[in-house]
Amino acid sequence: MLLLILAISLLQGQSAAQAEKANRAKALLAENKFNEAAALYTELVQQLPGNPGLLLNQGMALHMSGADAKAIPPLEAALKLNPNIPPALLFLGASYLRTNQPAKALAPLEKFTTLDPNHLEARQMLVDAANVSGQPARAIPHLEKLGLYYDLGRAYEALAFDTFAQLEKLYPESGPFFALLADSRSKTSQRRAAFFLYRKALEKVPTLHGIRTSIAEIYRANGNPEWALHEEAAEARLPAPNCKLKTPECEFLASRYTSAIRLSKASNSAMNLYWRTRSYNQLATEAFINLKPGTPDSYRYIAETSRDQNRHADAADAWKQALQLVPDQADFQRELAATYLTLKNYDEAQKLTTQLLAKEPDAADINHLQGDLFLAQQLPDKAEPFLAKAAKLAPSVLAARASYARALLALGKPKEALPHVTAALPLDTDGSLHIQLARAYQSSGQTEAAKLAMAKYQEIQSRSSKQEEVPEIAPPK
Repeated sequence: MLLLILAISLLQGQSAAQAEKANRAKALLAENKFNEAAALYTELVQQLPGNPGLLLNQGMALHMSGADAKAIPPLEAALKLNPNIPPALLFLGASYLRTNQPAKALAPLEKFTTLDPNHLEARQMLVDAANVSGQPARAIPHLEKLGLYYDLGRAYEALAFDTFAQLEKLYPESGPFFALLADSRSKTSQRRAAFFLYRKALEKVPTLHGIRTSIAEIYRANGNPEWALHEEAAEARLPAPNCKLKTPECEFLASRYTSAIRLSKASNSAMNLYWRTRSYNQLATEAFINLKPGTPDSYRYIAETSRDQNRHADAADAWKQALQLVPDQADFQRELAATYLTLKNYDEAQKLTTQLLAKEPDAADINHLQGDLFLAQQLPDKAEPFLAKAAKLAPSVLAARASYARALLALGKPKEALPHVTAALPLDTDGSLHIQLARAYQSSGQTEAAKLAMAKYQEIQSRSSKQEEVPEIAPPK
């Protein structure tokens, strides 16, 4: 519960009855009788308008009673009269959060933390508001203060992703784009794809620092140390950047990543976006390095990294270690169940989903996971009710609707499957959903539509096979 701060109301010209009512309202606040206090303060505000203390207390009482939508106007009015009332800023931010207006919560909470920098609960609310509103940069200073290094790392990763998306949109055939794409492939142990993309980056920008070093790492991992030495020698021969003036590249190479980010924001050139993305990624790495070993967050990071590298058995071990420390952590249990599903350890996955559904029977993601678990075991009849519920609870989650369509088709219900498989088509990267769509159309007697869906499937397959034709790792040029 938020710390209750009682404001002092200065009621000039008050009557004895109003003074008694104000004292009674303050006593009710202290006794946690918030509905009654709110009613009295509402009366007083009507009788004595324009008093910031009364407006503050009215807003606090309404917030504490759960009437956040009603709390916002008096809190805003109090701040209009006096912009520097700390409790008004705090309760206004909290009410915005509760009414699903996280973007509006940011400004009052930021101002409050400036006035009261040691209020940890306010910083946590600010982090929540920034994350939910899609503004991770505004969460970063507060995550640092709170020492939440896992969340800090993920915030930097989100900023790196957004910057990379800008680069892809503006310069999709540039050397910097290919270099960063290669980095992502390298992190997931896709060495051949990474090698191919690093070579493309060098063709575009032969003087880009760091690319040959990355290629050397691939050569060593592939068992070609002599080729690695050749690339490292080529990297050493590159002319050093001119760092008489500060540039994003120079700041990055000097490990001054925050400065590199600031300088890169002068323009959204391809190189600026490149160094900005790399700087965010380095800051994320530094945050994760600060994770205390043996903590739930450290195991979580290991598990997620292992999953991303397709080392699912290692991921399962890390999730189990995390759950030994926090046995009732539902999101960890869900992740372990999903990992067991990937490993085809259906019995262990089933134990976890049964526990999770007992606690949260209306959780869309858990119903989806349970349905996928049954589908993996060729039990569409058992999968259907869970996937139907998931699709109803979260219709915007296309993966759940794709699974539901699979279950319906397996049960001979093509007409029911059609709207779900159609909705899920944006997820189709390998053509499998268009195969399902063709089956649904064919079973529904829509022959021409089935032919079109099959043609689209063949087009996707052809495009996918071309993308998978990655050359072998070749010797240096």
